[in-house]
Order: sequence, then structure tokens, then C-alpha cells
Amino acid sequence: MRMKTICTKCFKNLGVNSRSKLFSHIEAKGECSVSELTKFLGLRQPTVSYHLKEMLDSGLLKKKVSGKSVIYSMNAMCPHDGKSCVISK
Repeated sequence: MRMKTICTKCFKNLGVNSRSKLFSHIEAKGECSVSELTKFLGLRQPTVSYHLKEMLDSGLLKKKVSGKSVIYSMNAMCPHDGKSCVISK
């Protein structure tokens, strides 16, 4: 039941090709800045930031601010039920 009701928004987010690539890249690197992700995808910064915000809002990612940079990483815990995320490793 958990995956059907809680994780739908996360899975829907990953259905967007750019977000799926972002997710895989962040998962492989551990954490990434917006500028690194912009270079990786070859998209404009506002577009990448929009995708990151959507992923952050769904609970897939977490962020920390370091000076002027924003660093994104995987959210290992589900923000909806506090258990381990079924998507991230």
C-alpha cells in the first residue's frame, strides 16, 4: 500500500527524462551543486532549478546551502512515513 499511495509523486517525478538523469547523477556522486548539474544536463540553470525544486518538493532530494551554492543529495528517508526510501539505495 505504501508504494501506491505515498510514492506515486516520487515515481511520477522520475518519469520526466531530465529528472531521471538528475536523480541517477546525484545518486552516483552523492551530492551535487546546481552548477555541476547544469553542466551535466546541458540545460539552462532555471530549467535545472525547476526540476530540482519539483524533486525536492516530492521528497526525493534534500538540499543544503553552502555559501552561495546549493548542494543537492538523495533523501534516504521517506518524508511521508519516516521509513527508508524505496527508490534510493
